[in-house]
Amino acid sequence: MKLIRKIKNIFANFSTFLSMIVVIFLSGAIIYYCFSNGFKHMSFKMFVNDYYETAYYLTSEKEDGIINEYLTYDENEYYSSSWGISLIDDKDLEGNDCVKINYIHENSPLLNDQNDKNQIKTGMVVKRIQLNINDKNEILTYKDGAKLIVDKLELSSKINELYFCSLGGGFRGSLLSTIYLILLTLLFSLPLGIFVALYLANYAKENKFTKILRTLIDMISGIPSIIFGLVGVIIFIPIVSKFTPSNGLSIIAGALTMSIMLLPLIIKNVEDAINAIPKGYKMSSLALGASETQTTFKIILPNAINGILTSTLLSIGRIIGESAALIFVMGSAIQDKVSIFEGATTLSTHIWNVIAGENPNYSLACSISIVILIVVFILNLLVKLSMKRLNRFEVK
Repeated sequence: MKLIRKIKNIFANFSTFLSMIVVIFLSGAIIYYCFSNGFKHMSFKMFVNDYYETAYYLTSEKEDGIINEYLTYDENEYYSSSWGISLIDDKDLEGNDCVKINYIHENSPLLNDQNDKNQIKTGMVVKRIQLNINDKNEILTYKDGAKLIVDKLELSSKINELYFCSLGGGFRGSLLSTIYLILLTLLFSLPLGIFVALYLANYAKENKFTKILRTLIDMISGIPSIIFGLVGVIIFIPIVSKFTPSNGLSIIAGALTMSIMLLPLIIKNVEDAINAIPKGYKMSSLALGASETQTTFKIILPNAINGILTSTLLSIGRIIGESAALIFVMGSAIQDKVSIFEGATTLSTHIWNVIAGENPNYSLACSISIVILIVVFILNLLVKLSMKRLNRFEVK
């Protein structure tokens, strides 16, 4: 019997160790893949640039004389002294090849009065250029490279059409809509969840009603998120459309949907925090003449602040990571101009959008994933610190 028990213990310990190794390996592989494919493309511009490019067109004629030379030490940079513009071969924010405008001289004919001087700027990308060379039209694209375009510019007397764009590929709009969604969801869900937790912890008696209420809360926490998306389409979108300027998909409808999803999480954490407060706090407050309301708002809630903070941080992490339900109520179309009364994508649904088409962009998806992973890691760290502080209320 001792031998059999020893073998069982060895097998159990080995299974536990093996499971831990598998989990660590899979988690590490996912993180490594995201960082190896996305980190090299990350830049500050991804946070501030729009996703869609803005197209511009201009024409220009070469003026007499040569513009002062632009000195550069970058071997990949090519300067046209006739047109006062410097081009380089580069990568856009999505990792695709492009020809980027690196410098424009103040006396460049591209900045003449017939063009909008505020259009062409450094950092924009050249898509196509149609040149007049010896009375013949020649068309070049970014695929021809910066060197050939500059060489042809030096030979041309007129630019019949220069097609250039702002640098797209950023996720500023999705980041902004995620922030809006977080703020609105917490605005709707936190007060309701806190008051329900107060009722269950302080005022509710153990009867059939409270048992049913607790059962419903547990059931809600186990419902798949896509079902909440269906509820949002049936209930929240019509309500929001009736009382706001929204005509369908909107961030407000997404916030209401997420609020219902987060209520069990908030109620459970806040109730546990209230129950962890020593009963003597409440009894002492009442004995000193404070009313139930004063005790609730001046004694119980301030001492349960760590539980409220924990539920808030967990809720933010859930909002950032949710996608299935939000596709139903907010849509999957990436928006650069964000309004709470219109549909938009969060960072998670942005990832789904860029990899769902015929040409999936895994580099951009990995870059956004890195942002989400870092935010979730920080939130989990804050939750651990908050829970550690919360444990000081437990009676030893």
